[in-house]
Amino acid sequence: MSDVRISGTNRIPQIIQSLRELGRYEIEVGVFGSDDSFYAMIAGVHEFGITIRKERGSIVIPERSFLRSTFDEKSDKWVKFMKKQLEHVLQGRMDAKTLCERLGAKMVGDIQVKLTELNDPSNASSTIAQKGSSNPLIDSGGLRMRITYKVVRR
Repeated sequence: MSDVRISGTNRIPQIIQSLRELGRYEIEVGVFGSDDSFYAMIAGVHEFGITIRKERGSIVIPERSFLRSTFDEKSDKWVKFMKKQLEHVLQGRMDAKTLCERLGAKMVGDIQVKLTELNDPSNASSTIAQKGSSNPLIDSGGLRMRITYKVVRR
């Protein structure tokens, strides 16, 4: 009779460390930086709407939420995505920051799609004539290009 030897690796300490590390990160999505302050303002105007009062009446830019509405529509899918990616972290094939980077990129892509497809409320006919497009949130594409994410360590 030969000796039977069973060996294994206890990965519980690494798993606990990975989960702690994951809890130290936050993902921020939007338009950032002083270089993009114009586009940050444009994003805020469209996300929440604004009324600009003038001597002769006012201009109303209606709310066209593309950030909050995408979050509301996609958060369940983002959670599922994160759970699938978490398997890689727990198996030691990916670190926590990489998981957050992947989720951040997915969130940006989903927001850019929403921004491109959003068409209600439509532009005023004077705005369509001025910019040559009926898509409310697409002009030069500058806003869409500036949607980005940051993985921030708490």
